[in-house]
Amino acid sequence: MSCNGKKGGEDVDFGLTKANEEMILSLIRSGRIPHTVIIEGGGAEERAGAATLLATGAICKEAERPCLSCTACRKVLAGSHPDMFLPKPSESLKTGILSLKELRDKYLSGISVKPNEADIKVYIFSEADKLLREDAQNALLKTIEEPPQRLLFIFTTESAKHLLLTVRSRARILTLSNKELTDEESTEAARSLIAGIVSLYEYDLLQALFRLDDKEKLTAALTVLTEKLRAALGFYSGIRTEDEDVKRLTRKLDRGRVIALIEVTGDTLGKLKTNVNMQLLTTWLCSQYRRLTWQK
Repeated sequence: MSCNGKKGGEDVDFGLTKANEEMILSLIRSGRIPHTVIIEGGGAEERAGAATLLATGAICKEAERPCLSCTACRKVLAGSHPDMFLPKPSESLKTGILSLKELRDKYLSGISVKPNEADIKVYIFSEADKLLREDAQNALLKTIEEPPQRLLFIFTTESAKHLLLTVRSRARILTLSNKELTDEESTEAARSLIAGIVSLYEYDLLQALFRLDDKEKLTAALTVLTEKLRAALGFYSGIRTEDEDVKRLTRKLDRGRVIALIEVTGDTLGKLKTNVNMQLLTTWLCSQYRRLTWQK
């Protein structure tokens, strides 16, 4: 997909589906970009494209961001903006990680210095779970917990669960949809699951789950469901949505319950990668969903 903007008269392709692109643009246009964002899901190139689009929107100063044609946007797209930092693995190491010393000396030491040209400084940690060991992630925590004004950390990773819980709990997590799974059938299955989750009758949820009688179907439906639950979290933070499924979730559930549903759904997707009994799994999942939605 090509973002609505041009660089040098040509559309800029961030390698994103329309839905993923709109998710990033919606966050930018809300004017409420959090100080820490984790981008998970999709492929590595998609995650990189999403991070670049978000960085461009954060740094651009035009009324409709990102314009993709101003000097600031062009510098971000070229990877040369002085207020955008792209930490790389330490050259002295062969493990593909960024050493704690280099993280502190090269990046954290100047984090409180005012931006050079933009109104914000952006740090993109690509494939952060591979780039940053636990000690490096912990070193970032103080800044994440008490960030200087006008600072944005972007972490990309295959799954947010690969990062420390203390990092995840302080970040907005954006999940990119899987191009192969978010087809019409999977979306309809996820819609039935949502109807079951918000229903007063357990039978509705059981029926929706038992229709997904193989791993591929259930994985696809839960992947779409996760996207809609993430969108619900964005709604609580002021990001508007026209998705009726998301509206249905937010009318019935508070933010805490949605977060819990995301965790349970993520656990289930993990179990689906093992040799699990499908009937037992769907029964367990039904009980977890009902526990979370019925609890006082």
